[in-house]
Amino acid sequence: MKKLLIITDSLGLPRNTPEFVNYEETWVHKLKDFFNVYYVCLGGATIKDLYQQIEYSKMFNPDFVVIQSGIVDCAPRALTKFENELFNKFWITRTFLDYWLNGKKLKYLRQKRNVSYTKIKVFEYYINEIKKAFEDKLFWIEILNSGIEYEKKLPGIIKNVEKYNSIIKNIIGLNNFIEISKIPQSGIMTDNIHLNTQGHEYLFNKVFNKLNEKQ
Repeated sequence: MKKLLIITDSLGLPRNTPEFVNYEETWVHKLKDFFNVYYVCLGGATIKDLYQQIEYSKMFNPDFVVIQSGIVDCAPRALTKFENELFNKFWITRTFLDYWLNGKKLKYLRQKRNVSYTKIKVFEYYINEIKKAFEDKLFWIEILNSGIEYEKKLPGIIKNVEKYNSIIKNIIGLNNFIEISKIPQSGIMTDNIHLNTQGHEYLFNKVFNKLNEKQ
């Protein structure tokens, strides 16, 4: 069997909340019946975090590489990643965050500041670098746009997802871009980010069919 390297943030991992998905139900595990699967899954990882593991990942010498990443980078935030890490170092600033980063205050700050963990030019840079590392072996899963309910929680998320997906498409190419825009809403967890068992089955089929075309 051919070697398949999978690199994801939390979207490739089993979950306990808000709904339960065990490891055997994930799209990552389902592919093990058809490929020798190696995977690197880092919950909450940005594209930079994943890129920092690339030299190790290349050592697997994979035939195919599938990456699912981007939502952590592009989601509207109240604070930048640096600010969040800095403020959480001290109890007085953590207390401030606990007060401000909840409910309506959090939504207001997200709208007012309109920042994300990874600026789009930085995101573009890392996509290009990863593309150089794996060339035509590289496939990328579309950042999920889960619709209006998620937009209500995170105003601006739909626009951001569209912009960051366009960067991925332009660099990776449509032939290696795995579209999931038609995933049924019933396949998405109530947090509007992660996939439930139905969603993992849907994504497994999309990835398998795309890779099968290339064999």
